[in-house]
Amino acid sequence: MFYIVETKEQLLQLRTNGDPFIQIILYNSNYHPINNDVSLLYYRSNNKGYILPLDHSEAFSLQKEDIVEFLSKHDKIYCLDKKLHSYFIPSENLVDINFTILDQENVIPDMDCDTLVHRDYYRKYYHDPNINKIIPISKHYEKCECLYESIKNYIGKECNDNIYDDLISEYKKVEEKGILIDEKTLDKHFELNWKPYSIKDNIIHTYYNLYNLTNRPTNSFNGINFLALKKDNKCRESFYPLNDMFIEFDFDGYHLRLIADLIGYHLDNKESIHTILGRLYFDKEEISEEEYQQSKTITFKQIYGGIDKEYEHIEFFQKIKEYIWSLWNLFKLEGNIKLPTGRILHKDKNENLNPQKLFNYVIQNLETKSNVLILKEVNKLLENKKSFISLIVYDSFLIDFSTEDKKDILLGIKNIINDFNLTSKTKYGKNYDCLVKTNYL
Repeated sequence: MFYIVETKEQLLQLRTNGDPFIQIILYNSNYHPINNDVSLLYYRSNNKGYILPLDHSEAFSLQKEDIVEFLSKHDKIYCLDKKLHSYFIPSENLVDINFTILDQENVIPDMDCDTLVHRDYYRKYYHDPNINKIIPISKHYEKCECLYESIKNYIGKECNDNIYDDLISEYKKVEEKGILIDEKTLDKHFELNWKPYSIKDNIIHTYYNLYNLTNRPTNSFNGINFLALKKDNKCRESFYPLNDMFIEFDFDGYHLRLIADLIGYHLDNKESIHTILGRLYFDKEEISEEEYQQSKTITFKQIYGGIDKEYEHIEFFQKIKEYIWSLWNLFKLEGNIKLPTGRILHKDKNENLNPQKLFNYVIQNLETKSNVLILKEVNKLLENKKSFISLIVYDSFLIDFSTEDKKDILLGIKNIINDFNLTSKTKYGKNYDCLVKTNYL
């Protein structure tokens, strides 16, 4: 059989034994998947790869339902970027090779398989929403064969990361909802690569990159870093809720509480940890707002920069220091360390690590694991509701809230956070810039 499969009859003749690799080829790889569709699907099983066309100028088109039915016959299908693929095909039997590579290599290697034709077309017509539909199928096939050669040794290998399926599905639920924009304000503060890449009908879509060493997602897409939006230049005025208002749940002393659980140190969750530690720093029961802010600065310096002798007498920091060095000694002895999600951090692949950096990696990984568990419960609570999570920024969830869902939904979210031994502060507002504190919850 030729490598292009154009009819259902040809599709049914393909052998389905073994665990295949697939790669979707979108209309334009720069566009957000919500504003995109599939032109071709590369399928590699056994010793040969095939192209299954859905919409391309050089071939007849297969029906999407026939391809989905064909893929459903496999127990496992390997791909690069399961989240991306799941926008277009069912994800139940998809296995994301990127997580296996991260687990074993601690880095995603360069897999630049673009042909000279790809580079030339994307240089000249990078804004064309249908660019991959006019690049010759033979060149797409050549690129996908190269990708397969890059990853074939990871097919069939197990990934130790025990949350990655939930990480993919729960973050996808957030990014596919979108955020309403004020176009004039957006143009004032941001230089987008090309508006249609991520914006349609005044709704912008974020995209979480999950392939980071510590599992901590980033979210920079089309020229906007959604996790580093400044608070002092009014750029956040660009973003509005699709419902009635934004409600932000901001976790209090998030890393500190995670660390306390990790080292077995009891923290009262009825008041801010910065107040608790501030009393120790300033040796007084009542601290001022200025001292509260100073307390935060002192604490973060100890956690992320190493503990000063001045504060080593505090039990919390004593236990942290003991944990850091026991972790480091184990890392040196064993040659690797298992992060809270199960991912393995290898010493020989991370030669620049030191005790403090290793500790920070563990905390970032623990933060992501905690976020995924909380996110899963909150998304379950909001299922079939108008309200939804529109943005996750490490230690805060931004809720696009509909008043039709009433206060009970917000109380439910707060209770979920409390169930994880965390506390949160809430803010509300008509856009992302004007959030103000509320004691409503």
